[in-house]
Amino acid sequence: MIKQENEFTRLAYRIFGERARRKLSDYYELGKSLQQAMINVPPEVYIASQMLFSTIMAIVGLVIGIVVAIFIIYFANIPTFNITFPEPYLSFWLKYRNIFWGMFLAVIITVIFYQLGKLLFKIYPSFIISDRKSKIDRLLPHAITFMYSLSIGGMSITNIFRSIASYEDVYSEIAREFAKIVRDMDVLAKDLRTALTDAVENSPSENLRDFLHGLITIIESGGNISTYLEERADFYLERARQDQKSFLDFLGLMAESYITAFVAGPLFLIIIQTVMAVMGQADQRMLYALIYLIIPVGSFMFAGVIKMISPIEEEQPPLIKERYSIRRELTEKIKKKYEAWKFRKKYLNPINLVRNYPQASMIFTFPISLAFIIMGLMNYPPSPTIDWVFLIDDYFIIAVIILLLPFTILHEMKSKKASRALRLTPVFLNKLASANESGMPIHKAIAMMVRTETSGLKKEIERIKADLDWKISLEDSLIRFANRLRVFELTRTITLLVEALRSTGNVTEVLRISAKDASNADLLRRERLKSMFMYVIIIYISFFVFIGIVYIISTTFLSVLAESATKVAQSGGRLMGLATLNEEFYKNIFMHAAIFQGFFAGLVAGVMGEGSFSSGIKHSLIMLILAYILFSMFI
Repeated sequence: MIKQENEFTRLAYRIFGERARRKLSDYYELGKSLQQAMINVPPEVYIASQMLFSTIMAIVGLVIGIVVAIFIIYFANIPTFNITFPEPYLSFWLKYRNIFWGMFLAVIITVIFYQLGKLLFKIYPSFIISDRKSKIDRLLPHAITFMYSLSIGGMSITNIFRSIASYEDVYSEIAREFAKIVRDMDVLAKDLRTALTDAVENSPSENLRDFLHGLITIIESGGNISTYLEERADFYLERARQDQKSFLDFLGLMAESYITAFVAGPLFLIIIQTVMAVMGQADQRMLYALIYLIIPVGSFMFAGVIKMISPIEEEQPPLIKERYSIRRELTEKIKKKYEAWKFRKKYLNPINLVRNYPQASMIFTFPISLAFIIMGLMNYPPSPTIDWVFLIDDYFIIAVIILLLPFTILHEMKSKKASRALRLTPVFLNKLASANESGMPIHKAIAMMVRTETSGLKKEIERIKADLDWKISLEDSLIRFANRLRVFELTRTITLLVEALRSTGNVTEVLRISAKDASNADLLRRERLKSMFMYVIIIYISFFVFIGIVYIISTTFLSVLAESATKVAQSGGRLMGLATLNEEFYKNIFMHAAIFQGFFAGLVAGVMGEGSFSSGIKHSLIMLILAYILFSMFI
């Protein structure tokens, strides 16, 4: 909705500002909630915005209510409910009851929309607070490890806060919390203890509050901050594992709910509708709603809910800024040519484009898919009948496969590369630490690893060595390494490593701390994937059960009933509805049920297994192709 003042909030304050100030005492907790949500709007302005938004919603509700009232007054047939009144009240009620009910519903709809506007503004800070809390708790172990690596180099706690606050793209909400502490000290002239106390009061995360409270105690008692940070990093990492385990247990419950609601439930209804068709009492509209609406929309919404609560960063991680850039030494003319060359290399080279952005492959596959659909429409002109849908469905299914298959392959190649880099980076950093500990300079250690390395990280190590040979600093060489791979966990680790190398000369210890941080991130990720793989298998099993039962119904049940109906009809008899059973119709509709079930179950499997819709497309394509081949070749 709103995160800071804008034209809407200023207009709201001009209209409702005085009234909002009078009602400010009714919103005692609002100010704290706004601070925890980092909504930079004064409470009275937020209340005024709520009033204006609720008024607008009420006007919208009134318009909808008037439309409903007009429909009721002129077109609806309101039942009398067998209520009698003495005359002349009964005649008056019968004459004007439509007007009464129309006006009543218009008022109710208006009130509902008004209250909905108030409710949205009321729960919005809580939603933001919950989202910030989950992000802070997830990143807190890595942020404390970052602080520990800087503290062993002798950096003051104030400068540590400044350093981590400068990496908002990497450390997200924790960086924003520490930025508030730095602002309080630099702008508001608060001492460190007061700034930390205020941060404890306003932080949405209990874990961060406990950490800062303990830090205040250590500072006041003169304790060893580095030791405290090291101990807290391990403590919150273990807590993160416990939180992840609780989430995975909850995910198991969600998986069971999905199978019950969107696999077993639709399958049961399909069987019921088939039996009713045999009895001549089927309602095909129910079957259409189930297959073309409930299964796809319900499954997609279920996957969306899982995605919203999944603690995984799927968006592109930020590029780390290098300390030294050759572009500063270039003339303006050469600089423009250099920028143009970079743009052509990144965006105009098709291979690099689809390699870095797999979704860009749809630029090439979408026209092919569209042409395939147009060819189908030319062969079978559109007709508002289900038979036309059965004729054209093959073209749409193949078009979806053409559109998504290259994207899936490229996305999986990129994911495998990122996973391999995340798994091997701790090993690489530990090897560097061991070599440096024995007295070997970093440059020579990397050169030695280029000759001896056989893992999938060899090519990247060669690039790091090439940067060092060109006299680029170790920090910038590692930054380029992270920027090439663009993995969130790796970006955090390299950020930690680079900042620690800049603040201390103890390279060995910094490398080991960075390796531990990368190992922890990879360990949490692998534990999650291993546990959630079971739920992916459950989704596959439920899909195979679904198409297996549908296959049996299509090949055995329908065939037997159709043959029985034919024999009865040929003998001059009639067996309750069997003669009207359309076997071909039900086979086609069951194929659509299996395809929709497979495609959207794949999305659910991807979100459960890897926390990503993009990762779910491979499961969707596998299930879709299996269902399509089964029905096309065997049914």
